[in-house]
Amino acid sequence: MKKIALVIACLSSSFAFAQTPTKSIPFELFGDHIIIQLSVDGSEPLDFIFDSGDGITVIDEEIAEQLHLVKEKVVLNQGTVTGALIKHNKLEIGDYLLEKNIKVYSTDLDHLEISLGRDFDGIIGYDLLHHHAVRIDYDNMKFEIYEHGQHPKKGEPIPFKLNTAIPTIEGNVVLNNGEPHPGTFFVMTGAGTTLDFNSPYAKKYDVIHKTGEHYFYYVKSISQDETKHYEGMVKSFTFGKQKLDDLPIGISQAKSGTQAHEKVSGILGNKILSRYNMIFDLPAKLIYMEKNKNFDDHFTVNCSGIDIQLSKDKMKVLIHQVFEGSVAEAVGIQVNAELVSINGKAALSEIDFPGIQKALVQPGKTAKLVVNQNGEEKSVNLALQPLL
Repeated sequence: MKKIALVIACLSSSFAFAQTPTKSIPFELFGDHIIIQLSVDGSEPLDFIFDSGDGITVIDEEIAEQLHLVKEKVVLNQGTVTGALIKHNKLEIGDYLLEKNIKVYSTDLDHLEISLGRDFDGIIGYDLLHHHAVRIDYDNMKFEIYEHGQHPKKGEPIPFKLNTAIPTIEGNVVLNNGEPHPGTFFVMTGAGTTLDFNSPYAKKYDVIHKTGEHYFYYVKSISQDETKHYEGMVKSFTFGKQKLDDLPIGISQAKSGTQAHEKVSGILGNKILSRYNMIFDLPAKLIYMEKNKNFDDHFTVNCSGIDIQLSKDKMKVLIHQVFEGSVAEAVGIQVNAELVSINGKAALSEIDFPGIQKALVQPGKTAKLVVNQNGEEKSVNLALQPLL
């Protein structure tokens, strides 16, 4: 009997050990983006966005120059982005070696930094998931790395397939007119959206006109081109046993890149994914999804009628777009005006970029803005109301 008890104890101990991460680090959630720190060829820790939808590891070209990384020119993203290939790299998180000889590509990331509202040094996704299981723990803000097969199995296992090195899952959308439409969706932690429909899928099912009220604005990807993007609502979206009702969604009009993919319906982004603690297990082709403390948060939509971005020197917040028929247009806010302060807090020095965005999606409240346009400061009050 004692021998049996000893065997059980050993097995339990072995199982517990197997579920201990080989490396655990805190991550930063900046807006909707996961920021982790890693080193390239022995560098100081660099800020990388973790994007499960990133098929290649990318580093900002200025950082590549500073690190004296040897490069050769290449074309990326189906010919829409120019960059350089840097061979034989060593990537580390703290003192933990991720992998040697990962191909890293350098390109200009300034336009993305301006849109996201902060500097970052690179983007990593598939190269990390290919070699390790990854757990994103939003409840404790931990980014955990496991050897394949040695991770915990918490939450619902959602099967996926890889398409161009990006996980895709099956889902079902019910449009506002009641039409159900099954689809396949990229799982992209680097996409700051809820659910976006790719342009071929949106055209096929006339999604724009079947989502009720909608408005449009312009978005950027890793290429510097801006494309028109609509926002609307759907009745529900389900995947596995998960169901999300009354969901704000995006509708792409892209003619190239990921959002023009004809065989994938769209993108499942981090505004939904961040409501789950997730484990990515590529060999098993499963994503484990466990509801976290964010799950019951209300989905937000634009309430101000403005879209903001940083100035080219990243020292100011500028009004990038003013939506037609919005409260911002009604009070005379103009494109390229500088947002000096919001609710008495100076932009960037007293309130960061995500804080400004959050202050502009509070329905029923009034946002007090000071803007500098045409060389003069102007105070305006925005009565915030959802555009959808």
